Amino acid sequence: MSTSPDLVQTLSRWLAGHVDAGQVRDALAHSSDLGPESQELVEELRDELARPDVSRPQLQPLVRETIEAIALGQ
Repeated sequence: MSTSPDLVQTLSRWLAGHVDAGQVRDALAHSSDLGPESQELVEELRDELARPDVSRPQLQPLVRETIEAIALGQ
């Protein structure tokens, strides 16, 4: 079973301010069945979330790009 819809939902909810970064990290840890570009963006997002100095505005473009790649099956 693909986890892509769950991941997209969690990322979308984070953009809307309904979930926190910890929930995003958990969803990213359980992602599977992603295309190569999507997987690369997920890895980049994991790395960014691990940085103590990263801010929400800095993450938003990467989260949007990740959602788009997953939705397009890349």
